[in-house]
Parts: sequence; structure tokens; C-alpha cells
Amino acid sequence: MRKFLRRVLTLVAVVAAAIGLAGTPANADAGWNVSPEGSYAAISTDSRLINGSGMLQCAMVIASGHVASSTDSQVGTVTDNAWSNCSATFGFVFSVQPAGTWTIHALGINSSGWVDVEIRSVNATISSPLCYATVTGSVRGTYDNAGTLRLYEPPGGNLVISSASCLGRLNPGDRPGYSATFTVSPDLTITPA
Repeated sequence: MRKFLRRVLTLVAVVAAAIGLAGTPANADAGWNVSPEGSYAAISTDSRLINGSGMLQCAMVIASGHVASSTDSQVGTVTDNAWSNCSATFGFVFSVQPAGTWTIHALGINSSGWVDVEIRSVNATISSPLCYATVTGSVRGTYDNAGTLRLYEPPGGNLVISSASCLGRLNPGDRPGYSATFTVSPDLTITPA
């Protein structure tokens, strides 16, 4: 009888511990460690904004800013980004003008071991002689802790066309998708604090 009770109590303790661990997120809102801290640069050659059957793509995007360890989710900023050789499937050549400081947030470690990230406060105006639109919102992605950042915000997600005059190709309220792969230098390591 005593052996049976000991086994039951041991089982209860194990289950209780498992429930406690399962209910605690990887970073428990304790912040993130970033190494090395300081300036970074990130380059993409496959940046695409997709809205319905139309797509705007840029041959190169160069982003830069600063990263640092934190006690919350924000681990960095995008203070400058330059978009070059941008064109659309409907025949326009575009310029892209970013506005403001975008923020970089670490959200957790996913099942592949990559860091789930989100770029917030996105604000950019795309324009050509016959079309302009302002895109705002946020973009989600993953970072592999070895210099590769993959951004993917699905159509209908967190990006929105806040204003536009674009021959019906881009309209206020549209929620385009975005995808890009960036090579980040130096290689950054982002881990839960």
C-alpha cells in the first residue's frame, strides 16, 4: 500500500511539474540577449510585395540600424533602408520611400530552433508617375541566429494600404503580403535572457 501511495504521489508531482513547465514561455517576458550589440546591415535581393494578382519586386533592399539586449521584446531598430530597381507586374517602375524608425521584436523560439521575429511600425510610400500608395503595419519572420532573416507576411495579414491612388491596382484597405530573405552582417545571436 505504501509503495502504491509513493508511486501515485510521484506521478502527481511529475504531472504538476510538466504542467508548470508547459505554461511558461521560452523567454517568460524576461527579455533577450543580443550578441554582438551595435550596428548591423541586412541585404535582400528577393523582396516582393504581393497584392491580388499584382506584385512589386525590388532587385535590392539594404537595411541598417542597431541591435541590443533588452528586458522586453524589442531587440533592435531599422533606422535606414534603401530600395532599388523596383518594378511591378503591371508595368510600372516604382520608387520606395520608407518613413520613421521601424522596430525589431523577438517573440520566441520556434520548433525549428529559429527566433520568431516581427518588424513593427513599418511605414513606406511606393510611387510612380501614375501610382502611389502608403503601406503601414508589421511584418513577421524568423531568424536562424546565423545571419539569415526570412520575412513573410501573408496576404490579409498585418500590412495594410492606408492610402492609395493606383488605377485600382492598390486600394485603401488592401492587405498585401510581403516576403524577403535578408543576409545580416555581422552574424547576430539572439537568445532568451
